[in-house]
Amino acid sequence: MTSPRVVGGSRAAGYGPDEVALGVRERFSAVFTNRRRSSTSLVPRTFASIPAVWMTKFKSLLLVFPDSTPAARTAVRQFADRVATRTDGQVTIATLPINKLVNQPALVSTVMEGKADMALPAHDRLNHCSPWFGCVGSPFAFDDHAHADRVLDGEFSDKVRPALGRLGISYLGSWEWGFRQISNSRHPILRPDDMRGLKIRVPTTPLCQESILALGATPALVEYEQLSRAIRYSLIDGQENPVAVIHALGLFRSQKYLSLLNYTYGTIVHIVRTSSLESLSLDHQEILRDESRRAALLMRQLVREQETQQLAEFSAHGMEISRPDPKPFRDLLEPVYQGLCRSFGREIEYAFLDMVERQRRPGQQVSL
Repeated sequence: MTSPRVVGGSRAAGYGPDEVALGVRERFSAVFTNRRRSSTSLVPRTFASIPAVWMTKFKSLLLVFPDSTPAARTAVRQFADRVATRTDGQVTIATLPINKLVNQPALVSTVMEGKADMALPAHDRLNHCSPWFGCVGSPFAFDDHAHADRVLDGEFSDKVRPALGRLGISYLGSWEWGFRQISNSRHPILRPDDMRGLKIRVPTTPLCQESILALGATPALVEYEQLSRAIRYSLIDGQENPVAVIHALGLFRSQKYLSLLNYTYGTIVHIVRTSSLESLSLDHQEILRDESRRAALLMRQLVREQETQQLAEFSAHGMEISRPDPKPFRDLLEPVYQGLCRSFGREIEYAFLDMVERQRRPGQQVSL
């Protein structure tokens, strides 16, 4: 098993980063062997012999995250490093990538059940916590990254915080994942008719499934961990993901065609168990929030800067990149909006779209 990465360490006499790492590894492995532990304590059993004053002063938090892209790993590393530095080692962050002991669908429950202190799940994994998260991926809702930032960092945050709070979760903010694009190995996708007959992998979320189906293709449900294998053995014709994920998985080497549609936007959400957060001093809580915001800005910057370089690399490997007119695709997705209204409530979906419109720059009005 890959051990969590621990940044910083206690300065309690005789207890440094190695002991902290041992305790966190013991704590997380215990989760998956059904050993019960208190969900309100951040101190592993390894620290049982540490004097109470040190147990109160030093905290180690476990963050589980998707390490699918270099940008995600870099942002998480900065978050952990800066928290340790700014708290003078009194708060350390152990980071554990998903797929080692837990997968993406289980990220939220690991925090709610106290198995981890923090996580960075995809926004659509929080649909059951608040219907507002289910609206984020509304097809063609956002004009660009800046538009998405204005919505998610503004009114949206105020809507989701109370719902998560009632579940014992504190919302630290939205980081980044990106606009989803469609690649395939058969032919360019320039118009909706080109989607017909294609078997396109989608994540196990209804919105992506219904969108691909409405565009005329056949959605294939394949979890992220199996995507590369499904393409390698030609079990599917194509897939949809942000450019950064396509690059990280090396899919541009086996998928000949890429259509930049920006048909839906996704993000990862930084959440922390409220009892874990409140076990810290008020100053340390604010540091955690501030460093989450800084890490979010870094990840957004990296994802967006690297996308231009990644697309150039795709072209150098012979991938054909097209930028179709989105309007014909958008026109076919009315059933998806109706599905969102049924799933999350017409009032919520319409309120979200109104929120999106209010943050749209002049001259960018789009009929949804």
